[in-house]
Amino acid sequence: MVERMMYINLMGRMEDLDRVIERYVVKYDIQLEYAPRDMAEAEGLTPLPGQNPYASAKQKADQLRRITGLPWKKPGAMKGEDAASILDAAARAYEERDARFKALEIKKHSLEEYKKSLEPFAGLNFDLEKLKAFDLITCTFGKMPVSNFRQLEAFLYDDPEILFVQAERDKEYMWGMYATPLILKEKNDSIFTSLHFERINLLDNESGETFSGSPEQVIERIDERLSSILEEMNSLIVQIHDHSSEDYDRLAEAAAKANELFYVYETRKFAMKTPKDFFVFVGWMAETDGKAFQKDIADDSGVIFITDSDKVPPAGLPPTRLKNPPLIRNFEFFTAMYGMPGYGELDPTVFLAITYTLLFGFMFGDLGQGAVFVLLGLFLYKKRGMALGAIISIIGCSSMLFGALYGSVFGFEDWIDALWRRPADDINSTLFVAVGIGVFLILAAMVLNILNSVRQKNWGKLIFSPNGLAGFVFYGAVIAIVLLYMNGNISAAITLGAVFAVIPLILIAFREPLTMLMEKKKSGRHESIPMYILEIIIELFEVLLTFFTNTVSFVRVGAFALSHAGMMGVVMLLARSANDNSYNIIAVILGNIVVMALEGLVVGIQVLRLEFYEMFSRFFSGDGRAFRSYKKAK
Repeated sequence: MVERMMYINLMGRMEDLDRVIERYVVKYDIQLEYAPRDMAEAEGLTPLPGQNPYASAKQKADQLRRITGLPWKKPGAMKGEDAASILDAAARAYEERDARFKALEIKKHSLEEYKKSLEPFAGLNFDLEKLKAFDLITCTFGKMPVSNFRQLEAFLYDDPEILFVQAERDKEYMWGMYATPLILKEKNDSIFTSLHFERINLLDNESGETFSGSPEQVIERIDERLSSILEEMNSLIVQIHDHSSEDYDRLAEAAAKANELFYVYETRKFAMKTPKDFFVFVGWMAETDGKAFQKDIADDSGVIFITDSDKVPPAGLPPTRLKNPPLIRNFEFFTAMYGMPGYGELDPTVFLAITYTLLFGFMFGDLGQGAVFVLLGLFLYKKRGMALGAIISIIGCSSMLFGALYGSVFGFEDWIDALWRRPADDINSTLFVAVGIGVFLILAAMVLNILNSVRQKNWGKLIFSPNGLAGFVFYGAVIAIVLLYMNGNISAAITLGAVFAVIPLILIAFREPLTMLMEKKKSGRHESIPMYILEIIIELFEVLLTFFTNTVSFVRVGAFALSHAGMMGVVMLLARSANDNSYNIIAVILGNIVVMALEGLVVGIQVLRLEFYEMFSRFFSGDGRAFRSYKKAK
């Protein structure tokens, strides 16, 4: 159901602006419209200037919530200046700790990389710091492929210009150091480069700290330094998260206050100021909320509430707020996928909820699998808060109902008797019933379009539209003609067709000039008569084709009921033992899971397609705009 809305003007003196916002505006469901836009033509009104002074405080509050997990609280009586001061001090402290923590992280990473470089040389006994003091000899550390090291052994090992010291070795690489006179460095570096020697800098590290001793001793000192860094990092983590309950509550209160003051000030952007120092808000409220609002401000002389439900405001048509019973409300999820009802248009959610549920059950009827859907949907809805979970539970109930009517439980058709019929026992009857359901639903959609036309006072659409009275009579007559013809009443079919099919079709063909004539308007058409006749023929062909294809589309309802029975028949056949006709329980379970996952998804999509293309397209425009409560958005 689409709630009745009212366009409101809320006024008061500028000194009461913040009080009115805090006490009323953020308390009720109001869709505030941007007054500087909607009241732009009013003389003397000016927007409220100024940048939000609480933006910085709110940003710090959000940052602290992410870091410390501050709870959302209702704002107390704390002053805005105090809240900003508390948040500023806390944020500054956290930023200092965070900067220190990041610096320690960087140093820790550098030392770990340096240690990793040293480990292959741990067996060498020399002081790294002393190597830096050599003036005439250079020492270079690195690794090279084992195959290239063999070339080094063959050609250069006895070279007096190079001293190579081997360190660690594995299947692929050999680590080591070569020393050479400084004047020969460039020449010998080229030789080692040609042997794919990868240099490793052990004499300097990115951490900025210096260590003396052999590689093994340096590694030990690095481990000690890493241990102290980890202790300091853990201490900072404890400082970030360890607060007294009093400080924590006070910080949470300050964050809540900053959040409230930020949105109070943001709300000012929707207001305008009058020359006599009054503020003005404009927006939309549901009539029920508007009456409660008026009652709330009855004793408040600082607030003026004005509304005129009959006047079309500058904001245009009202936004749409849907109000449906709890079970139906879940299907608003599907309605919103197509579009929101326009104000004054019928809400299709009730129709969708009923038809979607019954069609799904008809197409996917199984008592056991339906029960699984119910449990799965309840889990998704209760534990995950998914609206789709509630829908799955509801259609699961429909699946259970039709499963009982079909006598099917997890694909077994010999456990219970069918209360109605088994779809596969008579395929033609199943498809005929499906088409009959489609005919009824198409006629129901046309009735809804007729009701919409009456509500909108669109008389041309009501009478001459393919989905109005003319289309309803024509389609109903065609269905009656087909039934009469199938039963051998050919003369009655011809008579019915001549009156109740031809005349409505003529009205549909000339609906535009007839509508203009009814509304006493002049037609804006200027094309020639032959072109106009050709256009009528094409439009009539499209109307007839649409009626035919929409009707035939419902064959899929029966087809999916048959395919479900067929798929479960295959599962039972594969799970049955050839020896004693017993069933492999694992195969039965896996088969049911596959059918529920695959066919359940396909049937759900196909039913939604029938809703949108075969029914919604006949009566529902979906061009409304959703009601946006400022309170809930905040």
